[in-house]
Amino acid sequence: MFYTEGMKDARRYPFRFTAFMLVLFWAGLLLSLAGLALTVWRFSAFLMDGAFSALGWVQYIILFAVAIFLAVLLASFLIRSEYVIGEKEVVLKLGIIRVKYPLKDLKHIHLFRGSNKLALYFEGEKPTYTAVVIAPSQFEDFVQELLTRCPKAEFSFSTPEEEEEDKKKK
Repeated sequence: MFYTEGMKDARRYPFRFTAFMLVLFWAGLLLSLAGLALTVWRFSAFLMDGAFSALGWVQYIILFAVAIFLAVLLASFLIRSEYVIGEKEVVLKLGIIRVKYPLKDLKHIHLFRGSNKLALYFEGEKPTYTAVVIAPSQFEDFVQELLTRCPKAEFSFSTPEEEEEDKKKK
C-alpha cells in the first residue's frame, strides 16, 4: 500500500456528501456505464461491418476513454472520500483526487455554530482556507486531533447571533 509520509498513524474522517450529490454521482456512474455498454455494442457492429476508417477508430478510442474515465472517477468518489490527518499534513481525498494542506501552515480553526460549518485557515506563499465537510458530530474530535498535531493553531467559534450580525453588516 502507498503511504504519504507520516500517514501510517493517521486519523480518518469520512467526507459527508449531500443526498443530492450522492444522487448525481450514482446517476453519473450509471450513465457512464450505460455509455460504455452502448459503445461496446456499436464497436462490435463497427468491427462486423468491416468498413474500417481512421475516424471510426479515433471515435471509439475517445468514447471508451471518456466512459472509463468517468466511471473510475465517480466510483472513486463514492468509495473513498475522506479527510486524513497525518503527522505533517491534512489530506482531502476525493476519490483519486488528493489535496494536501501542510499542518505547519495551519494558523486558525473556526467553527461557525450558526451554519454548522468548520473552516481551516492556512498561511503560506498564498493564504488559503478550506471548509471541512464532515458530520457535525465529528467536529470536536477533528478539532482536537488537529490541535494535538498542531498546537500553535488557534481555535475559535462564532454563535448564530454573531453570524447573523456579520451578515447584516455586509
